[in-house]
Amino acid sequence: MRLNPPTPGFASGAVLLSAAVWGLYWIPLRYLDAEGVGGAWAVVLVNVPAAMLLAVLVAFRWQNYRTAVGSVLAIGFFTGAGLGLYALGLVYSSVVRATLLFYLTPVWATLIGIVWLGERATWRRWAAIIGGLAGLVLLVARGGGAVPLNIGDLYALLSGVFWAVGAALIMRSGGVPVAGMGMVQFAATAGIALLLGGLTDGFAPPAPSVLRDVLPVSVAISAFVMVPAVCILFWAQKFLFPGRVGLLMMSEVLVAVFTASLLLPDEALGALEWAGAVLIVGACFIEIAPARKGRSASFH
Repeated sequence: MRLNPPTPGFASGAVLLSAAVWGLYWIPLRYLDAEGVGGAWAVVLVNVPAAMLLAVLVAFRWQNYRTAVGSVLAIGFFTGAGLGLYALGLVYSSVVRATLLFYLTPVWATLIGIVWLGERATWRRWAAIIGGLAGLVLLVARGGGAVPLNIGDLYALLSGVFWAVGAALIMRSGGVPVAGMGMVQFAATAGIALLLGGLTDGFAPPAPSVLRDVLPVSVAISAFVMVPAVCILFWAQKFLFPGRVGLLMMSEVLVAVFTASLLLPDEALGALEWAGAVLIVGACFIEIAPARKGRSASFH
């Protein structure tokens, strides 16, 4: 069924809400780690059930995907790589720093939008790019933070690049079915996290007794939190330029920083790192891109 595009305000609100949910993504990962399912395996447990659930929907509506297989695979891979790298950043680095490094996404998304989508960049956008990159320099300047630079920081930085490419692909592809994009994204997130996490920490799985204990919780989180958040985000991105999406997704930063500051006081940042954080957040709020008429979307 083909529906009229939503208003820019409605699509933007959907992105804000979905991103706010992602600001709590670190909590199930840390919970699983505390229960004995650490590293990449925690990422696998909260993503594979979602991929399996959406695979059932895709199988029932396979005829809708025959002409969109390439787009589904490309979008799912890049967004999945972005979220897989981000999840590993949350696992191996501090929550606040990993989140902020991912949220250099507006810098990469704006550059992609200019080069690839013909998006017009204002002086505010260029100021945001400069401010974001300056914030990156300060954030990784070893400003006395409790957590030294590590592989998790690199994963988090790369995650924003992959996500920005995926967002641009969504905008270019128009009416690609949401369920298919989500299925491939969840599978790619789990696969990439397992591959890179295995290279970092080894591939040994958790004990079967531990998996049995945590599986109900991880399945519930995956099905009732992850699937709705991703599908809403994919749907809304069809109608918004990637630079605008990156800016709106800053609600995730606010939620992640607030909750991590309350629950993880041992992950405090140093003075220079906080200065970098202020620049990155400030850069993302410099400008909300003007709304543009998007494409209609197919709901499958």
